[in-house]
Amino acid sequence: MESKKLCCGIDVSHTTLDVCYQNNLGDLFHLQVGNNNKGFEKILEHTGVDYHFVMEATGVYYIRLAFYLHRQGCKLSVVNALSIKRYIQMHLERNKSDKKDAGWICRYAIEQCPPYWEMPDSAYFESKQLYNTIREYAEQIKRFNNQLHSLRLLPVPSKDTIKSLEKMKLQLEKEMKNLEDKLQVTLQQWQPAQLKSVSSIKGIGKRATAMLIVYTQGFKNTHSHRQLISFAGLSPTEYSSGSSIQGKPGICKKGGENLRDVLYMCSMNAIKTNTACKILYERLRNNGKTGKQALIAVCNKLLKQVFAVVKNNTLYQPNYCSARP
Repeated sequence: MESKKLCCGIDVSHTTLDVCYQNNLGDLFHLQVGNNNKGFEKILEHTGVDYHFVMEATGVYYIRLAFYLHRQGCKLSVVNALSIKRYIQMHLERNKSDKKDAGWICRYAIEQCPPYWEMPDSAYFESKQLYNTIREYAEQIKRFNNQLHSLRLLPVPSKDTIKSLEKMKLQLEKEMKNLEDKLQVTLQQWQPAQLKSVSSIKGIGKRATAMLIVYTQGFKNTHSHRQLISFAGLSPTEYSSGSSIQGKPGICKKGGENLRDVLYMCSMNAIKTNTACKILYERLRNNGKTGKQALIAVCNKLLKQVFAVVKNNTLYQPNYCSARP
C-alpha cells in the first residue's frame, strides 16, 4: 500500500519559524522555533525528513532553512507569497497571525501539491548579489549627482560639501566598475553561451543582459517567450465585464519592476539600432499608438528575441525571416 505523503507548512520571519504539520490521521500540530540551526533541528525532531516542507519566498529569510532541508535530503517547495495570499483570501479568512498563516500554508501544500524546489547554482547567488549591489551603487551615484546639481545652483555653495560628495561619488564609481568586471567574469564562467547570445541583440546592453540571465537563473524554468514577458510584468491585461465595467487595457505590472525599467530604457535604444524593433515602433506609431505603447511593444519584441537566441543557442540574426507565412 502506498504511504501517504505528509506535509508541513512553515511561515518564515526574521527571527522565528511558525510550523504546522500533519500526522497520519490528518490532524494538524503547531510549533514555533527560532530561525536558526537549532530551530531547524527541532523541526526535524518533530517531523522527520520524509515530509513535504512548504514555505513562502520571503526575501532572504527562508534561504538558510531551504539550504538546511536540502542538505538533509528533504523535499521542499518555495511558493510565491501572492499564491498563498490568494489561497487564504479564497477561503474567506478574516484574521491573520503567524500561527494561522502556517496552518494555511500546510493546507495549501496538502491540496495544491506545489512542485519541488530546485537548488540554484552557487554562481546564481554570487551573480545576484553582485548585480543588486551594482544597482544600489548606481542609485546612490544618481542621488549624489542630483545633490551636487542642487548645491551648485546655490548663491553661496559649500566647497567642502561639494568636494566631499564628489569624492564619495568617485569612490562609488570605482567600486561599481570593479563589481561590474567581476560580474562579467562570473557570468562568463557560469553561462558563457547565454551571455554571448543575449549580448548580440542590438539594444540589449551589458546591464540588461546580466539582469536577464541572473533573474531567470540562466533561463532555467523559461519555456516560452510568454513566460519571459509575464516575468517582466509586460503581458497585456484586460478588465471588463458586461456594459458597466470597461477598464482601460494595459500591462500586468505583476512582475520584475526593475527588469521592466531596464527593458524600457533598452527599447529607446533598440528603435534606433535594432531593425525589427524600429519597424515595429514606426508601424505602431503610424497606426495611432502613443509613444509609450509602442515602446512597451518593443520591450516585448526584445524579450521574444532574447528567448529565441537562448533557445536556439545562437547569435542574433537581424536579417532572419521566419519560414512560416
